[in-house]
Amino acid sequence: MTDFHAVPGFTASSFKNSTLIVPSVSLGNVPQLTSDLLITSLGLKRVGYVGDGSTVAPFAGRGEDGEVVTGGLEVYGHEGGELFVIQQRSPTLKTSKDEHVALLSGFIRSAEYAFSSVLILTSLDAASQDDAQLLTPHQRIIPPARSNSSAGFSSPIPILQRLEQNLPPLRLNIEPSPFGSSGQPGQSPSTSTPGALYPPFLPAAGLTRRLLASLDSTEMGQLQAPPHGAVTAWCVEGDNRGDAISLTQLVLSLLGIENDVQLKEPTSWQGLFGTTQGWSGGMGQDSELYG
Repeated sequence: MTDFHAVPGFTASSFKNSTLIVPSVSLGNVPQLTSDLLITSLGLKRVGYVGDGSTVAPFAGRGEDGEVVTGGLEVYGHEGGELFVIQQRSPTLKTSKDEHVALLSGFIRSAEYAFSSVLILTSLDAASQDDAQLLTPHQRIIPPARSNSSAGFSSPIPILQRLEQNLPPLRLNIEPSPFGSSGQPGQSPSTSTPGALYPPFLPAAGLTRRLLASLDSTEMGQLQAPPHGAVTAWCVEGDNRGDAISLTQLVLSLLGIENDVQLKEPTSWQGLFGTTQGWSGGMGQDSELYG
């Protein structure tokens, strides 16, 4: 039994054989903005929350329709639906990083919920891009046990099949430090090629690497994690709505519903990066503050 609290009328058995989208708090909040777009565009409703809020900064606010009080770590979807989206609205506490990863990992692994697939969204610092990656804003991360198999993803998991087929693997060509994080020469995690190191070094990706490592762990007594992968989005910090729209369109294409959904921005985005009548006059927003 994991620490999931359902709203009245929702049964956790609805998670069975569904896809879970997990945003990882990272540069520009692109994954969370993407969750916002998915929730609003697909008309998803809050079905519960994970944990008691002790791993994230205290937060409470009015829901999009004013009918609920939202918290820091919630799950959205529909009873009997095939897609559920986590939304994390406040940052993870520095003193609770391990507990937060364990909370998410336990929810994802739970046999009670039995997710069929999990897609993690994260953003990376565009300063680490090479020239070739300027043409590939999104890349994939897949556990080596899956990506190294000749069969790839099995047919019952179309979203992960599309992930493997449509996106290139993440490659980082970062000049390594003479001394690695352990202080020993030649042990820097900064250079990453598929299969060389898993999870790879992820610049500005928050707890993504820890979560991927937790899901890949096979420690005694742990349930095997459902099939999963991650999508990375290069970005710089600023007005990241465009990055979120691009990532949302990609997620919808991986789900196979890109032609059936009209993107809709939530009303909570009004004034997200400044007022529409900013004192600076810069594109209708406060450009001195937001670039």
